[in-house]
Amino acid sequence: MASERIQRRIDSLLDDADAAFGARDWTRLRDLADDVLSLDPENADAVTFRDAAARNLPTAPGTAGTPTNEAVPPAPSLPASFVAGRYAVRRFLGEGGRKRVYLAHDTRLDREVAFCSIRTDGLDALGRERVAREAQAMGRLGAHPNLVTIHDIGDDAGAPFIVEEFMGGGDVADLVEKAEEHRVALPTTLAIAKEVCRGLSFIHSGGLIHRDLKPANIFLSSDGTAKIGDFGLAIAVDRARLTQYGMMLGTVSYMPPEQALSGESTPKADLYSLGAMLYEMVTGRPPFVGDDPTAVISQHINTPPVAPSWLTEHCPPALEEVILRLLEKDPGLRPANAAAVLEALETVDPDQKSATHSGSNVLDRLGRGVFVGREVQLDKLRKACDDAVAGRGGLGRGSSGWSCAGLRRPRSGRTSGRSPTRTRNRRRCAASSKRPRATRSSCRRS
Repeated sequence: MASERIQRRIDSLLDDADAAFGARDWTRLRDLADDVLSLDPENADAVTFRDAAARNLPTAPGTAGTPTNEAVPPAPSLPASFVAGRYAVRRFLGEGGRKRVYLAHDTRLDREVAFCSIRTDGLDALGRERVAREAQAMGRLGAHPNLVTIHDIGDDAGAPFIVEEFMGGGDVADLVEKAEEHRVALPTTLAIAKEVCRGLSFIHSGGLIHRDLKPANIFLSSDGTAKIGDFGLAIAVDRARLTQYGMMLGTVSYMPPEQALSGESTPKADLYSLGAMLYEMVTGRPPFVGDDPTAVISQHINTPPVAPSWLTEHCPPALEEVILRLLEKDPGLRPANAAAVLEALETVDPDQKSATHSGSNVLDRLGRGVFVGREVQLDKLRKACDDAVAGRGGLGRGSSGWSCAGLRRPRSGRTSGRSPTRTRNRRRCAASSKRPRATRSSCRRS
């Protein structure tokens, strides 16, 4: 079974494949399906996408209707240059969504740049507006030490492009991937978090909301400076209500509840995403994981996160408090703005260890698992255990699991010391003598 990290990568590739299918971009659909199958050779969705692409791609002469086991033809060769030779392509850096990014040399200004070629084939009017919005948003903001600098925007042979500062240090997603246990060193995490806060303060003061803040969109310069990039989902604050009804934008692992519900976005949505990113950098996993995007989104909306100190010893209490406040479901309970987060981060001592839970009882330790978000029930269960130990009651199991209430004492006039519920449980066990072993074992616990 794939790890959580690889599964998230697979899910992301499948999301892109779904978009390629909708745009009838068969070449890209084939390439994305092959990427998924390289990670999970038996992935049924990828096989379906690959077969759909094969049926719709042109067939080489002389092979129509002839089955073949030959490998899929390679992707088009690297372009030599863009914009009439001004940007000479060095190598391919990667792609995401509809953007292909190349390391290029600006022959006019003699510098290395990241050339982002944006493919608009199959895009409807809304998609084209999003492409234009990114270039406008990034260009309008102006220069800031913690934003990726935009050098040029334009159109090359009908394809929009954006020329950005080349970030030689990769991105935070790469940093997390390469870190031991995927946990970034605390001093590095704090330095990146502070720089992201400065960048967010600048963005928000300019009336913009990023809406897709995540490790892959935080880039690192050669000296390690963190800079926010990829403003493909950015919107002006005064246009926050104009998002198409029912459209959910963003990346699910870092998506604030209000964005998942297609509600109004505010700058505090970016703060939630920052909290999710910091949680992953500190603990080695996002705050919520699941088998599919719907399960993750449901947790963003309904489930409080497990405190980072349960998962690592390298999360000082002051940092844990910041992360958990950023991950509040109610935007009103999050910090006021990115400047307030920065101020709180300045007080974190990187040498301090996480709060210890060694003195907690077993029920407190269970709180990191099935009882997450059920504090009231957990308190009742703890009280019921105390009552059982004191001889004032016990625990029972209902049809949906362990109950959190003490059992009633025998009614007056009964000679048996059993409670009615315990008697019923024993009858159920006797009636289930022919059930599978696992079921009988569950009855014995009653």
